[in-house]
Amino acid sequence: QAFRMAWKLAKGKASVKVAGVTKERRQEAIEHLSRYNPETVSFILNRESDNQYDRNAIAVYASVGSGKAYKMGYISAAVACLLSGVDNITAVNARLQAITGGFYADMVQGLRLSLSI
Repeated sequence: QAFRMAWKLAKGKASVKVAGVTKERRQEAIEHLSRYNPETVSFILNRESDNQYDRNAIAVYASVGSGKAYKMGYISAAVACLLSGVDNITAVNARLQAITGGFYADMVQGLRLSLSI
């Protein structure tokens, strides 16, 4: 499975869920993002080498236009491990593929990103 994901990343067709979207006020942030055209939302990946839970942790930040970036969560540990060999993580292109869930009032929403190198 790791090889398959690495191959998809190389071909620019990797689809990943953002983990940790229920922490802090991230559900409100996802709701905020849903109001905008996905083309106006930009994502930045930021390596957190000092993360106490995962030394390969990659945080996902989103911003709309030239607005302030907000931490939306993390790339999954398995994908972050695959990307650990990428020296400049900001060179990985992340685009909003979908906002998932939220069909009912109390249903959690999530983010699915498309990654390419």
